[in-house]
Amino acid sequence: MKRYCFAICDDEEPIRILLHEWLSESRYDAEVKAYASGEELIEDIDAGLAVDVLFLDIAMGETDGIDTAKELVNRIEQSGKSMRASRPLIIFVTGIPDRMGDAFGVRAYGYLLKPITREMFEAELQRAVDELSRLDAQMVCETIYEEKEAESITLQSGRITVNAALKDILYIESSGRKTMVHLKDNTYDVYKKMEEFEKMLGRSFFRIHRGYLVNMQHVKGYSRTEVYMDNGDFLLISKYKYPDFTKAYMDFIS
Repeated sequence: MKRYCFAICDDEEPIRILLHEWLSESRYDAEVKAYASGEELIEDIDAGLAVDVLFLDIAMGETDGIDTAKELVNRIEQSGKSMRASRPLIIFVTGIPDRMGDAFGVRAYGYLLKPITREMFEAELQRAVDELSRLDAQMVCETIYEEKEAESITLQSGRITVNAALKDILYIESSGRKTMVHLKDNTYDVYKKMEEFEKMLGRSFFRIHRGYLVNMQHVKGYSRTEVYMDNGDFLLISKYKYPDFTKAYMDFIS
């Protein structure tokens, strides 16, 4: 069984001691860390600590749990890793029911409302560990799948032949009988149908409109009418594609 790292971040010492005791007595082989502030936790994570499950208090001093969670999400996004592959799973611990909604704005996995019973705590820990096992198995399958997928494609643009890495393709745009392949540093006109690109490019690309096929690695945001790319372009999204796109995008980043 994998050795996990569980962490508690709460400015109330009695809560830290209690949760540390429950985690230390759990049936999992785990290192248990405790922090009185988000700053201490972030410092250790920046130093290389890999936390699997984090029990995070919402109301803490100057930097509360929501701010701490935002910092963790920012670091994951800056690292370029997918959210699915990243840790920790954040379980908010709070005595303020009105703030539980904030937890889901920072991709929290769950929450516990104080006062916490041991039965509640152990059930949430079990749920988190089961999720870690599921995600790890999914990552193995996806890694095998991605290794089989092409990492680049060959583009024929007029007399020019370009070997384009998939990660460098921002999006593909339909333009009459040809398509325009937008890369980070150039755009190439290619006589190939969008349907052919869809089949070639795999699950990290999504057809948001008959005229646009986007690389979800480069999507920075979206509304019901547009998708915002990281090069600053706004692309029209079909109202019929919107529900499937939002689901696919959340699966991609989670």
